[in-house]
Amino acid sequence: LREEDKNIFDYCRENNIDHISQAISLQKVDVNIKDEENRITLHWAQQELYNRKVMNIISRRVTSLTQDNEGQTALHYASACEFADIVELLLNAGADPSIKDMEGCLPEEVTESSAISSLLRQHTAPKG
Repeated sequence: LREEDKNIFDYCRENNIDHISQAISLQKVDVNIKDEENRITLHWAQQELYNRKVMNIISRRVTSLTQDNEGQTALHYASACEFADIVELLLNAGADPSIKDMEGCLPEEVTESSAISSLLRQHTAPKG
């Protein structure tokens, strides 16, 4: 694939952190655009374990409620991969831990990490 024909998802597949960071920082890319499976950059970030800098940039500009074709949000991805720091970052950016995927699973139900489960429960507990 020629460089000029690539889109943000091609750079995600290549794990080209520098290009992704620059494109997002300079607002040359819409981080909410979807790929063929309805995944946005935040979904890809979970799979590729982007560095915290990229995650911070993406999470500030992305719609964290976006679901892929299986109904999973970025929070589902981060929970399943047991990336506690990313789960926390997403929650602090406004991700909703009460969104269920197509199988009816919450992000808390796709992780085996008790620390992540606890973090997700804290954000779903009634405030007051």
